[in-house]
Amino acid sequence: MTANSSTSRAVALEITRDLLRAADTDIVRFFEYFSPDCVFRMGNNDLVEGREAIQQWVGAYLGSVAGMKHVVLEEWVDDDVAVVRVEVTYTMKNDATFTLPAVTRTRIGDGSVTEYMIFMDPGPVVAAS
Repeated sequence: MTANSSTSRAVALEITRDLLRAADTDIVRFFEYFSPDCVFRMGNNDLVEGREAIQQWVGAYLGSVAGMKHVVLEEWVDDDVAVVRVEVTYTMKNDATFTLPAVTRTRIGDGSVTEYMIFMDPGPVVAAS
């Protein structure tokens, strides 16, 4: 392992952790992590390309959500990609809650998120919206 690969691994994991914290506490800051040409996908939905399109997609998805909390269970890093297994608890505006298992895959380039893939069944959140 070279110094560069360990640095990029550390950066990828740090940004991924910060991204999840921002999703829980400051959605505006969450979007600031994405590069202008970032690629995003949740579950089996179509790819969403570009920060603005991602903001619109996520905004629609979270329309009935009052808050989220991610609990990290496992982490893996390979060069500029971090993979995190989490449990995410959604609190809906009607006070219903759902805790769902998920895995996120985050690719980092030049200090920004260039790919963000969420492997999760969002069905319970969508059905409650």
